[in-house]
Amino acid sequence: MITIEYNPTGEAVPDGEAEQFVRDLVEHANKHVSVEKSVSTQNVITAARVLKKEEGIAVQFKFEDEILVPDDDGRLSDWPDGFADFFDIILMRLL
Repeated sequence: MITIEYNPTGEAVPDGEAEQFVRDLVEHANKHVSVEKSVSTQNVITAARVLKKEEGIAVQFKFEDEILVPDDDGRLSDWPDGFADFFDIILMRLL
């Protein structure tokens, strides 16, 4: 199981490296049972959700005091304010 914490002080991952970053976490978790990593970039969250849907990876997200578990399609039933919502917020300014 991998746990990806979304935190403003976490590691920033370049867009083009997000999927491989998650794949590396999965590989590490397969050897060590579980892995927790803190990131500050939404792209890692999105890549993990896609891999959950496409490959069924075991992933959960941590945000503040909450654990968020995506369903088989990578969707979250609850999306707390401030959790990986930067793109939505900034894009709304274009409307």
